[in-house]
Amino acid sequence: MDSMPESLPVPQPPEREAAPPGPIRDISADKRRSWLLVNAMTLVFIVIAVAGGWTYLQVRGSLREMRTAGLTSLVESESRAVLIWIDEKKRDALRWASTAQVRRPAAELAAMARRGDDSRTICAAPAQRALRAELAPFTSIEETAAFHLITRDGLILASQFEENCGRRIASADLIARLAPVFSRRPVFIPPWFETDRMGLSGALDVHHPLDWVEAPVLGDQGEVFAALGFGRYTSQGFAKLMSISAPDTTREAYAFDVRGLMLSESRYTPALREAGRLGQDESSVLRIEVRDPTDEKHPLTSLARQALDGFDVGEISGAIVEPYRNYRGVMVIGAWRRLVEKRLVIAVEIEAAEAFAPLQHVQIAFGALLALALASTIAAGALSLVAIRLRMREARRVGAYVIEGRIGGGGMSDVYRARHALLKRPAAVKVLKGHLASDEVTTRFEREARLCSRLTHPNTIEIFDFGRTRDGQPYYAMEYLRGVSLEDLVARDGPQPVARTIHLMRQACGSLREAHGLGLVHRDIKPQNLMLCVQGGSFDLLKVVDFGLVKETRDTDTRDITQYAKVLGTPLYMAPERLRNPADADARSDIYGLAAVAAFLLTGRRLFEAATEHDLIHQVLDTVAPTPTQQGARDVPAELEALIARSLSKDREARPASIAEFDHVLAELATRHPWSEEEARAWWESRASALAVDWQDPPPSAP
Repeated sequence: MDSMPESLPVPQPPEREAAPPGPIRDISADKRRSWLLVNAMTLVFIVIAVAGGWTYLQVRGSLREMRTAGLTSLVESESRAVLIWIDEKKRDALRWASTAQVRRPAAELAAMARRGDDSRTICAAPAQRALRAELAPFTSIEETAAFHLITRDGLILASQFEENCGRRIASADLIARLAPVFSRRPVFIPPWFETDRMGLSGALDVHHPLDWVEAPVLGDQGEVFAALGFGRYTSQGFAKLMSISAPDTTREAYAFDVRGLMLSESRYTPALREAGRLGQDESSVLRIEVRDPTDEKHPLTSLARQALDGFDVGEISGAIVEPYRNYRGVMVIGAWRRLVEKRLVIAVEIEAAEAFAPLQHVQIAFGALLALALASTIAAGALSLVAIRLRMREARRVGAYVIEGRIGGGGMSDVYRARHALLKRPAAVKVLKGHLASDEVTTRFEREARLCSRLTHPNTIEIFDFGRTRDGQPYYAMEYLRGVSLEDLVARDGPQPVARTIHLMRQACGSLREAHGLGLVHRDIKPQNLMLCVQGGSFDLLKVVDFGLVKETRDTDTRDITQYAKVLGTPLYMAPERLRNPADADARSDIYGLAAVAAFLLTGRRLFEAATEHDLIHQVLDTVAPTPTQQGARDVPAELEALIARSLSKDREARPASIAEFDHVLAELATRHPWSEEEARAWWESRASALAVDWQDPPPSAP
């Protein structure tokens, strides 16, 4: 036999949290359509994003290749210009060093040095004046700042400036660089400060470095006896070779040595002066290091580090198109080429912002497109969400009531917490499940609402309204009860006092007396259908709920829609005659159920314990119910035990003839075992919250 409980479940917080507000009307199709639109827009956005990203990477890759080729070409061009210039200066130096007019006085001075003549004698020799006179036209034409004649060990035999004659080159590195000259090869010596070259100030400007071209001077036997060098101010010659003056580009070419010191004039010297990295009249040559000024450790820039690593054995050129910070701290890309024999590096750099400016247009275009697609997707999502919310709001409307959450349900229906849209009065809305809406079930549901609406006793749940949802499902609205069913009361708080049990049973009698007086039999009296709550300032107010199995006994023309159906109800609290014949029920069937509930309240135990429903039905039909005392209850009055035993009789003729007779015995017992309002209040205020009973009204919501 099937059990179909249709009680109004206790509104317990955990269940409400677990069950979100369930729409009465199915809007899943609307949701699917809305989300299909959102998904389509999202897919479009993803496609655009992927296409844009792929295009951006392709453009970026192509642009990097173009920039690599362009910078490499520029650095090669700059390097060729430098090499051509150096070779030209070498040829000029060789030409003058090989003339008889230069070789003759130079040889005389070298011979004097080999004989051991002192420096004063050498510097005052007629050959000194002859050499200066011979080289004067060259120094004028080539705009050289100085010349000197140097022996292998660095002794200056002759100089354009008398005060330098007889001194020795102070730098061992510079002397080492002169070694190829004595192997009959001219050399170019990158810029040097005079203080570093000579060790002290001389006749030349010590604030501006000079670069030198050294040529071998040959004797009659072809031996090299001295090096003839010509010095030029770097700022007036070598540095000008890499000067890019185009105002519409940030491109810059410069040279630096193996120490990372700049050998050419920076294009941004004024900015370096403003930044305090150079004095007001200072040049960047040999004063600015090719290092990152933004890093506190001042490491070499990426380009300088790559160019100087393995200087004598590595690649002679390279390019870096991943932006890095240059010697000004600006993000750039660049290319470099080593001039290994010259001991210097030529570099060309351009600011990354200019180099990748075309990418900005691509970024802006695709950014705008992505923004448009994203905005469209968000708009579609927002509109869909609004539409879904509107439809959900409509779906959550049942007549004049707005669904707020699901309370629970049974086999036939679902019960929702709701509020009247205009009055804001809380209500419980019971809706028949659509898939169970057969003719019999629908008729029984409608009859429940119709018959219940005739009941006005304060201990009977009040019906507010009846109707159908937009989908045609029948529903009715009733008062919303905050409290606990007697089933849950015992489960949480255990057996109840005698006085309280009598007090609660008398209230149930009041509700059933009205129903029986109208010819209605509840037929499903059980702890789950008796709600204990606080209402209107009254504590321990009991409400009889769920008249789903109600039977009308006075109208003999009314067909009992359950007489040919399954047994409906809960066998544990069902009178034996109903188990034998589901249609056979009268007021004494409700008295049986009420007595079983009273025993449950006093003992906290079921009347019968059975492993299967079949065994349970057998006990209900054939086994004498134990008394509360037999089940462990204490201090139960004999009169109450006798009433319960009589009411649980298998023979309904032995039971009280009416609910009034049942209540009469309880009334007499209540005079000796009163349950006061103060006791009820104390229980609710001390125990209800501890037992997680939801009984207090929430703050009123805003209209």
